[in-house]
Amino acid sequence: MRRGNTYYIKNSISSGAADRVVPYGRSSDTVLSGDWDGDGRDTLAVRRGNTYYVKNTIAGGQADITQAYGRASDKVLVGDWDGDRDDTLGVVR
Repeated sequence: MRRGNTYYIKNSISSGAADRVVPYGRSSDTVLSGDWDGDGRDTLAVRRGNTYYVKNTIAGGQADITQAYGRASDKVLVGDWDGDRDDTLGVVR
């Protein structure tokens, strides 16, 4: 769940309080999730226009990777396109 730029993350499909509460990005950002570094854990990325701010941990703070890609009007896709166990970006135009 998301409120503004704060993400409430559960580690199980159950009711109750969030396991992690993480402030990240801006409330107007588009949120993405993926295993960006191939460690077996999904983390957050936010998209602002055609710039992506990727975290490799479930934590606030500065992005581990900042990458411009595609156009702001593109639809973004996340996947492991080459089978190397880390997710990367794709766009649909």
